[in-house]
Amino acid sequence: MSFLKTFLKNKMLVLRTLVCGFIFLQLICSHALAQQTVFSLFKNTSAQADAYVAEKKYSQAIEIYKSLLTKSSEGNIELKIARASYYNNSMTEAVNWYNRVLAKRSSLADDDMFLYAEALSATGQYDQAILWYNLYHKKNLNDSRAIKKIWRLQNREYLYEDSIHYVLTALPVNTTENEMYAVACGRDVVFLSNRKRESIINTVGDDNNSFYRMYITKTGIDTIQEAAVNTYSKPELFGKSFRRKYHDGPIAFYKNSTHMVYTTTNNVGGKKNKTLQLMFADCKNGTWLTRSAYSFNSSAYSITDPAISQDGTILYFSSDMKGGYGGRDLYQSTFKNNAWTKPVNLGDQINTAGDETFPFLANQTLYFTSNGLPGLGGLDVFKVPVQADGFGDVVNMGYPVNTNYDDFAITLDSIGVNGFITSNRNDSNDDVYNLSIDLQSYPLTVEGVVKYKEDSWHDSTALKVLPDAALFLIDNQNNTTVQTSHADGHGEFSLVIPYFSQYRIKVVDIRTNDEVIVSMDLSKSRSASNRYEIVVVKNIFKNQ
Repeated sequence: MSFLKTFLKNKMLVLRTLVCGFIFLQLICSHALAQQTVFSLFKNTSAQADAYVAEKKYSQAIEIYKSLLTKSSEGNIELKIARASYYNNSMTEAVNWYNRVLAKRSSLADDDMFLYAEALSATGQYDQAILWYNLYHKKNLNDSRAIKKIWRLQNREYLYEDSIHYVLTALPVNTTENEMYAVACGRDVVFLSNRKRESIINTVGDDNNSFYRMYITKTGIDTIQEAAVNTYSKPELFGKSFRRKYHDGPIAFYKNSTHMVYTTTNNVGGKKNKTLQLMFADCKNGTWLTRSAYSFNSSAYSITDPAISQDGTILYFSSDMKGGYGGRDLYQSTFKNNAWTKPVNLGDQINTAGDETFPFLANQTLYFTSNGLPGLGGLDVFKVPVQADGFGDVVNMGYPVNTNYDDFAITLDSIGVNGFITSNRNDSNDDVYNLSIDLQSYPLTVEGVVKYKEDSWHDSTALKVLPDAALFLIDNQNNTTVQTSHADGHGEFSLVIPYFSQYRIKVVDIRTNDEVIVSMDLSKSRSASNRYEIVVVKNIFKNQ
């Protein structure tokens, strides 16, 4: 028993020693952490914030700059906050800080004049933006950017002309985080998001946001109050087989969505030398497998935002490689003799001193995003026809595709009518929207001729004109007649469609009072011709 007591006593002494040691260690660690916090305050210098700006860590830089406002004797802190806010895409903040600077001085440096004008334009203060673009242009006559932007803002009403032909609807997959670059994959939709994932480990980037991952949502159609409505399933992670440590996407599908080219992050040069690169993948038995890397990938520059022709032979992308016109330019590469050709810059008709990004090819038209070409402010979407000898004229797509917010990353179907776009309009984070283009406007006048056959559809006799018929346009939704018309002696008629709906037409032969009902299909898109031919069969006509 005495041995046991001695053992237990010694054990308790050891435990006390361990506990005291642990407490002492805690005190040392706490003191060290406190010291580190104190020392880190001394590190919060303008030079440290400037280093963050150089690394494009604008949020961290702004935080330090603001902490130095009452401590530093440096007179340019507010100006540095204004610049960092601009590059952080916080345009309202940028305008506010530039205003604080101008309250203390009468002028800005040339580069700041341009940034201030851009921020004013992006916040919808167009008249003020024109004033500062003019001030910049007077001192920089060789820079054509300002004069182009002045002309566009002075004539901005032209960008609103076709607004009734576009409809944007926010997708239900949006969250309070960022969703962007949605693209169709068959009947499904793949998009990028940095939403928080249901995972024990949720890796984040330098801006403390999660890395972008690719998600897929399956689409369907529901009928609500007799109207067809698109539905979207709960998004799931896409591309698990080739996910990297850092950002994934954007992506482009080709060959009927059986092949793709996607963007991934290279980290060969270490954490501070991450570049974006392109990879090719094929779908085998429902699984995507990476096939090869783009032969001009490099750790010296980034290649991102791929767009590719459906046959997989023409590749467009955005890159900051040397020799361009600005930050990021658009390039083209062609697949010849089983190899990709050296990338060719698309030239200064498309590329500017700003950034050109997110190309997309549809219906012999190249769509892309730019903050260098004149528009409504922020990032705007543009289109340019692809011709045999190059490109046609670049056109701003106007409102509501573009706003004074950032509007970018448009993707469309093969005929360029339906697709998706990303925007931070409504002061939100980046969200994805369904986009319908070139919609028909109403009231719509249609013309045509009424004809008939004597017996049946198998009758070989020629069609004959049905003169003087009465036409009644009936809205199927509420079963009411909304328009009436009469054909002339040659069967010619004109009918006004008051609004988009599902219609049928009752045709009445006023000579015999025979009548028949025919259906009328209206396309949501504008068509080159609004001429119709109504054909009825006489024997059926009489029986009804």
